[in-house]
Amino acid sequence: MRYSLECEFMKLMDKFPFLRHKSNKKFMFLYVLALIKSRSVQFCETATHLNSEVKDESNENRIQDFFRTTIIDYKELALLFYCTFPCHQKLDIIIDRTEWDFGKSQHNILMIIISNRTVAIPFYWEMLDNKSGNSNTSNRIELVQKCLSLIPASRISVVLGDREFIGHDWFKYLKDNNIQFCFRIPKNHHIMYLDEDMNEQIHLASNLQTQYPKGIIFKDYFVDGICGNVYVGTDKSGELLFLFGTFAPKTLPKYYERRWTIETIFQDFKGRGFNLENTHLRDAQKLKKLIACVSLAYNLCKNIGVYKHKKKRILIKKHGRKKNSFFRTGLNYIRNLFKKKEELCRILTIIFRTITINLACLTPFLSKQVILRV
Repeated sequence: MRYSLECEFMKLMDKFPFLRHKSNKKFMFLYVLALIKSRSVQFCETATHLNSEVKDESNENRIQDFFRTTIIDYKELALLFYCTFPCHQKLDIIIDRTEWDFGKSQHNILMIIISNRTVAIPFYWEMLDNKSGNSNTSNRIELVQKCLSLIPASRISVVLGDREFIGHDWFKYLKDNNIQFCFRIPKNHHIMYLDEDMNEQIHLASNLQTQYPKGIIFKDYFVDGICGNVYVGTDKSGELLFLFGTFAPKTLPKYYERRWTIETIFQDFKGRGFNLENTHLRDAQKLKKLIACVSLAYNLCKNIGVYKHKKKRILIKKHGRKKNSFFRTGLNYIRNLFKKKEELCRILTIIFRTITINLACLTPFLSKQVILRV
């Protein structure tokens, strides 16, 4: 099984060469499976599941060598993730910054998630090196530009983000590129409009919440000097919910709710999945590589979870949510299928070949953006 599955993985890697050397490709194949088996990013734990033909110490040395010397092409990896979605589907782009503390070391990660509202997966991420930890406009625009080099703007249904992602230049960039968006705005931001005499009038969101506890909407008002639509109300926790976007004002809360899928992914990366925060890595670039490996394992689990759900629907509990997420379903299923190697090989082969078909559908657009190796 290992060699036939490895062969299919290598074929996939030939289509998406985010690693150049054959030895690194083989290692990645083994390492992703080891991450799923161990559910741990600690090298000593993963090493015991990497290659049974060599000693654990040798496996751990190989892992350390990979993170020390290997170069990953993150654009090719993003293309692989993108091709897990059928070509006809519209996609949400969710942008967020997460902060992780490792002892005295702190890392801030700016991440983009893509979602078809059924499945959400990591797409691209950058390690922020500014001391404040916050992203700036140039960080965000650069990240979205990388998305647009792979994803046609016509396929983007909305860009979503929280209170950090604000500013005139940022909003202007999205509008100039005809990208729909919805962002939560800090409560101290002003809402400006022009009265009948074309004089500027200013609202403060916190005052509006007091005056209109059931919520209020505005059309064609200005936030950070950009014209858009505004919703001011209260979220489920009772906090002020100030939203700004390009959609009809009353629909903004429904769009903003989609942002929470990124929080679920962060939880799956951490305690509910691979315990990413337990890593001993401190170097930002090594941590970026580790996120790439975990993202591969995560996407594999999620795709198999979706596959299994299509064969036998996941039980819906009384509160209306699935008994297990696609990720948890896929993770458990793969771990059980290690005992049924032929079945695991069959399912992964189907998924890998579907991704390759999706790549072929994207050729007309991508041929203008990147060099395809098909």
